[in-house]
Amino acid sequence: MYKHFFYSFFLLFTSFNVLAQTTFNKSQSIALPLPGGNAPYNIASGLINDDTYVDLVISTTIGSTVYWLENDGAGQFTLQTTPIGTLNNAGGVAIADLNNDGFNDVVSTSSADGKLVWYANDGLGNFGTEQIISATIDGPGQVYVRTIDNDATLDVAVAAYTGNEVIWFANNGSGTFGPKNIIDNTITSPGAFAMRDIDFDGDIDSVIANAVSFGIPNDCRIEVFYNDGNGNFTPDTNVVSLNTKDYIFSIMAEDVDNDSSLDILVTDITGSASWFKRTQIAPGTATYTETVLSTSIANPACLDLRDLDNDNLRDFVLTSATSGSGNDIVWFKSDGIGGFGPEQVIDDTQSQAYTITFADFENDGDLDISTIAYNDDSVNVFENETFTLSVSDLELSNLVVYPNPTEGTLHFKGLSAATTISIFNSLGKLVKTQEIQLHEPLDISDIENGIYLIRFNDTDMKMKFIKK
Repeated sequence: MYKHFFYSFFLLFTSFNVLAQTTFNKSQSIALPLPGGNAPYNIASGLINDDTYVDLVISTTIGSTVYWLENDGAGQFTLQTTPIGTLNNAGGVAIADLNNDGFNDVVSTSSADGKLVWYANDGLGNFGTEQIISATIDGPGQVYVRTIDNDATLDVAVAAYTGNEVIWFANNGSGTFGPKNIIDNTITSPGAFAMRDIDFDGDIDSVIANAVSFGIPNDCRIEVFYNDGNGNFTPDTNVVSLNTKDYIFSIMAEDVDNDSSLDILVTDITGSASWFKRTQIAPGTATYTETVLSTSIANPACLDLRDLDNDNLRDFVLTSATSGSGNDIVWFKSDGIGGFGPEQVIDDTQSQAYTITFADFENDGDLDISTIAYNDDSVNVFENETFTLSVSDLELSNLVVYPNPTEGTLHFKGLSAATTISIFNSLGKLVKTQEIQLHEPLDISDIENGIYLIRFNDTDMKMKFIKK
């Protein structure tokens, strides 16, 4: 929870919260090396090596490469130049332990070669050669790893855009997969789909949409398919939508209005982001009512529901497929009952920020963001600077540490008396403590370069600074 203020960072903790603010700082932009880093498209987050810090995995389409980026624990990422693998037009990515050895592996697709593959991880971030789940999928794209049948192993589902089907493959628990099973083959050109227990019967269902131009009315389809527990799927007797949406890019099943029912959220490339309230009327059938969100993004890409401001309500987050200038990540604060506040801009510095992932990259208690920028050949990280203020905190809100970053000396503005300063490194280890007098600077030339926290007078008030 960090707030950037006149080149300073401060973190305020209290048990008497009266005000919360949420802003995001673009803390890192990582240029991907060409040719392998050309046109990143998908991103996922999860534990890759033997530490406890959430890492990133990305796929590149033109570059045909799958990479991972290591998190140092303070939210700074380093691209691992040895690829996880190379795939002709690498597409979907997912992170999961497929062979049950305790280490997360990586799944990806090759849309050009029709392959769905996985790479075994040794737990240190070293990956083996590709292991083929299937090499005969017609246009594989998005992938999910879920337990689909009743054997408790992690299976893999994939959308076959050209093949006009969404299919899944059963895992025996050690990373060996059986033949394809069909979730649906009636929806033309399926692009976006989601895998959730939509009817709360204990198994994973699916909601599927097609990525087509509406052209003729009712070309667009959004439908729910229910799992019988053994991996056999049947459609809801009512479709979610048959309308003139143009190229549905993203879809989710989430409880938007906290009524204990999973609603359907979608984006389409014509500029629409919306959610369909789901009301079950009998087993295997429900009704759906659409609410559209107004957004400045001309071509919405991915959406998600995430609690960005730590109020225990999940907010609506949206990215942009638009090339060039414009808002690239926006969010809408949730009221908890299906209503959302006005659009708030997180970033407008990218070009085609197609996909997004969320995790507490800095281990500070709030959700940070990472996206790919397709046209910029880069990965971007956004630090969540949410903080809460009490009345006493508001009285201290003018406290500033400067310069930040610094090479050797810190100055303090806003202190009213002599103060004991304690400095901790990114692992929480105390590296320096010193009492300073009013208006006295602090010499930190004796500590190594890195990211640190300052604690004042052994209280819960902390500030972040960078020694360079």
